[in-house]
Amino acid sequence: MRQFLARLGGGLRRGLPARRKAEAEYRLGYRHLRGDGVTHDPVAAAAWLTRAAGRNHGPAQHSLSLLYITGAKGSAPAGGWLAEARVGTSAARANAGLLYPGGLDVAPDAAAAFVWAEAAARQGLADAEANLGMLYARGLGCAADYVQAASWYRRAASKGDAVGALGLGILHENGLGVSRDGAAAAARWLADAAARGNAIARHRLGLLYAGGIGVARDPLAAQAWLRRAARQGHGDALAALQRLAPADSPTSDTPQPATEA
Repeated sequence: MRQFLARLGGGLRRGLPARRKAEAEYRLGYRHLRGDGVTHDPVAAAAWLTRAAGRNHGPAQHSLSLLYITGAKGSAPAGGWLAEARVGTSAARANAGLLYPGGLDVAPDAAAAFVWAEAAARQGLADAEANLGMLYARGLGCAADYVQAASWYRRAASKGDAVGALGLGILHENGLGVSRDGAAAAARWLADAAARGNAIARHRLGLLYAGGIGVARDPLAAQAWLRRAARQGHGDALAALQRLAPADSPTSDTPQPATEA
């Protein structure tokens, strides 16, 4: 027993520096991604995040997935000079290669985005589960699979994730990968996401109340949710609100850009 405990303690001590190293790599990668006190360099960010992700660091895996979904263009002070070097002399291109051998930009890579999303989601991170649900729903890096999308969205939503609830609401609206309780379930999930502050859910929920779809028709509730979404900068919500508002409504009801919890 003593030998077993000694081996266990040794393993824990060896694992601790690895976890600390992964956390440091993740933080440095994230700083490069944001340009926080260091050069905004997505390539360097991807390199550091990949190191941390390889050590099974869930937030790093999730950040890598998000990076590869959209790609990113670097904005280092040398960014403009590098662009000129690409079409300049061979010497200029060679110098650019020495300074930034990997360039500054990260191209979108759906396959990589899916791999890292799945790795992070399997660690139980709610935002990663919602992200994986989105990839399955859109068929990014994988074949579209609405049943899998619903499953991962539901896991995220059960942990209070607004994007997961939004995704389930949209799937129920369209009858994709879910049971056929349709509009009523869509309204319930959208209400959950809207209550958590998601502007897209607030807009869609407002439209359901306006049309009496899955809920009793309620113009006042429709306007209230659309107004909240519009105040978060949702342009379609503002347009819908203006269409719904009675002609004699006071103009002071027109929402102005602002934030609202």
